[in-house]
Amino acid sequence: MQTLFPKGQVSFRPVQDSDRAFLMALYASTREWEFRITRWTEEDKKDFLEQQFKAQDLSYRMEFLGAKFLVIELDGVPVGRLYLDRQDDCLYIIEFTIAESHRGRGIGTDILKSLLNEAWGGKVPARLSVAHGNPALSLYRRLGFRPTNQTATHLRMEWRPDLSPREI
Repeated sequence: MQTLFPKGQVSFRPVQDSDRAFLMALYASTREWEFRITRWTEEDKKDFLEQQFKAQDLSYRMEFLGAKFLVIELDGVPVGRLYLDRQDDCLYIIEFTIAESHRGRGIGTDILKSLLNEAWGGKVPARLSVAHGNPALSLYRRLGFRPTNQTATHLRMEWRPDLSPREI
């Protein structure tokens, strides 16, 4: 799937084994803030993040058997990941991360709007889970996602399509 954005050519492709280093670095970048308050060595941090990344990946693949695990590319260069599960009753956004170096350009907003358009066309809600304090939370709220539940670490959110009759 490819989409032309004013920011460049955005495309999506299935995750491959050769993406492991990129995906690990992307994952680690989302956890950096946690280590500002620790005295862990760089080796300890690396080992911990590697274990967490493997556990997350295994968990996603076991829980979401029909999911699409995609790398987001901008002009052929990996800039993010999008893991989607198109369920019968919803479009579940399992994981959506844009590399910090490419945030703030509207890429994530455009991709999310496209996904919401897909959910609207299918007359199903879009759902996701986001960590408390994640900067993307404001984007999700701006696009109409509303909290449905929360845990100690995450907020579950849902966007619902407007299915009311429309005048032509």
